[in-house]
Amino acid sequence: MYSENNTNNNPNAIIRPKAIKKWYGRWWGRLIIIFLIIFLILVVAVGIYISKTAYLLRTGKITPEQLLGSSPTSNSSQQFNGLETMATPSDPSIGPKDAKVVIVEFSDFTCPACKQVFPVIEQLRKDYKDQVMFVYRDFPDTFSRPESLAIAMAGQCAHEQGKFWQMHDKIFSETQQIAEAELKTYAIQIGLDSMQFGTCLQSGKYI
Repeated sequence: MYSENNTNNNPNAIIRPKAIKKWYGRWWGRLIIIFLIIFLILVVAVGIYISKTAYLLRTGKITPEQLLGSSPTSNSSQQFNGLETMATPSDPSIGPKDAKVVIVEFSDFTCPACKQVFPVIEQLRKDYKDQVMFVYRDFPDTFSRPESLAIAMAGQCAHEQGKFWQMHDKIFSETQQIAEAELKTYAIQIGLDSMQFGTCLQSGKYI
């Protein structure tokens, strides 16, 4: 059967090629565009959040602790926040527990230089007793002065009875070399339980 529309039999018929869709007109192209739009929205939102947060921190309207959601810590841990490698809550300290300034002194009761700086530390303690917390760390030079270990332990044994600073001031106020017998005398003078002090010192529990 003959048909005028049969292009196979009509060499003069024009064959139009099928139109090719652009990439953004295809389903996967549209999906890429949607993801790009979502990504740009997120970038803008994060940028606005960071700018706003930086402004609030810079103006002091919020603190880093509030931003991070840190919960308040107890005084015993708060006072040593950031000082974990320098001091611990068990070290002798004096002054407000929530002080913004903490001075950690590494000292040796037998050290001449430490004895010279003692009046300066004592004056600082008096002048800033309500603003600064002082922490004492034992740093005995047992190589040069073997007796420094026993004297350091005497300070800790006094600390055990709540009178470290009295022993600290007593030892640093002495001008002559200190022997163990003098330490026991000091313990009595500052009101320590001499039996408990002597047992603590002999046991070496704070070495």
